[in-house]
Amino acid sequence: MTAPQQAEPDVEVRAYARQVRAALADVPAERLTELLDDLEEHLVEVAAEGGEPLAVRLGPPAEYAAELRHAAGLAEPQGQASPVEPSWRTDLSSRLDAVYASPQYAAVRDFLPELRPAWWVLRAWAPLVAVDAVLFGGTSFPVPSLGLSPLVGLVLTGAAITWSVRRGLRVRRDPALADPRLSVAVNGALAVLALVALVAIGNQPDPAIAYSYSEPGPTSLAHDDGAPITNIHPYSSAGEPLEGVLLYDQDGRPIDNLATYTTDGPYPSEGREVQRLDTDPPAPANAFPQEQRVLTYDDSGNPVWTTPGTETPTPDIPSTPAEPSAPAAPSTSPSPVPGAPVEPFPGPSVPPLPGPAPEPFPGPAVEPAP
Repeated sequence: MTAPQQAEPDVEVRAYARQVRAALADVPAERLTELLDDLEEHLVEVAAEGGEPLAVRLGPPAEYAAELRHAAGLAEPQGQASPVEPSWRTDLSSRLDAVYASPQYAAVRDFLPELRPAWWVLRAWAPLVAVDAVLFGGTSFPVPSLGLSPLVGLVLTGAAITWSVRRGLRVRRDPALADPRLSVAVNGALAVLALVALVAIGNQPDPAIAYSYSEPGPTSLAHDDGAPITNIHPYSSAGEPLEGVLLYDQDGRPIDNLATYTTDGPYPSEGREVQRLDTDPPAPANAFPQEQRVLTYDDSGNPVWTTPGTETPTPDIPSTPAEPSAPAAPSTSPSPVPGAPVEPFPGPSVPPLPGPAPEPFPGPAVEPAP
């Protein structure tokens, strides 16, 4: 692994060597070439030992250049008579060199190889997603369908990821299999496709969700146990049935929402249909009791409408309690003893009422004797 690094020094080595050359810019060219002939090879060997960055192990590039100047017996640089203002390229290069020589950059550079397996998967999956979104308008995430079925897209995605991972493992074992320039170009193109895939995923429309709103309909009258109320028979307080009674609720609205089915149908889960009969003249819908007909079935199963009798049901009306009578005054007369003779009550005798005088019997007159 050392030979390839000496043939092509990495970024940190080049940045450090560039700053050393900049610090020795006042040295004549021939003397500078002789002084820095093996600088990069030495830096590569130091970097290959691992550990801390070059700027920490060897010191800042300016100090390292001063040590080389002192070892070569060169004089300290004098002030330049006509200083040249550095161009923006030189300034940018020096800033990049400072970044490359920093410990933070070295830590990130050492960590990036750990992300290679994730990149192998991403570079196989992202192009398929980009092609699916651009050419087919696909919105199947995370597995692209490529205009086909999701199963076919899953198979193609799995095959692409498998090939990409195996290719990455082979190149990591033998770096000579990869052309550096071709690898940079291909990885750059794949990175662009990955960006396109991410943009396509972000621009996907939200799934449409249909909402239906319906106003609650009128409910039928029913008892607490759920039994439907199909008719109302009003009665007076004296228990007499009333006819043509109009019923309204607390808001003055007519009560006309009677149930149209009973619970005594031929099957437990079915009821009998009840319909209101038309009258002449028409009665209001909230007039009770109503004349109705009920749907029944004959022995052959044919529907038959029947009209119930006019008999009114006998309601359970509580009777009005009678007013209590005034208590009788206690009697002062003695009560008779059982078995004792009853004596007549003493008191004044009542004379008999005078009757009419009898008329003389009609007949011949009797003459007195002489």
